[in-house]
Amino acid sequence: MKKLWVILLFFSFYGCFKFNSVLPEDKLKDMSSVKIMELAAEKYQANEYKDAIYYYEYVIKNFSEDKENFAWAHYEIGFIKYQEGKLKEALDYFYKTASIDSPNKAPTILALQMAERVEKMLEKKGRN
Repeated sequence: MKKLWVILLFFSFYGCFKFNSVLPEDKLKDMSSVKIMELAAEKYQANEYKDAIYYYEYVIKNFSEDKENFAWAHYEIGFIKYQEGKLKEALDYFYKTASIDSPNKAPTILALQMAERVEKMLEKKGRN
């Protein structure tokens, strides 16, 4: 019975601590932008926004020639900032996304829609 309590106590404490769960840049350098975007999406889905942004920023910094993922990375950071209530930062990312000539127009369209929404929110906030 004592062993069971020790095991339960261990897992209780283990769950309370968040370990650094992102890969260091030297591990990312051999990965494709697609794989890094997948890692970012996994972090986003787990509500680990700081870690997701880490991966999106890596794509922005290292894969500017991959216009599609470059645009998506900007959009995703903007959307995280929007969710965090950092509307001006979100707006900057949405406008940057819209300025990228991506072969896939989805991030541009979504970014422009979100920019319009954020502008209205900021305008309304300014009136109050």
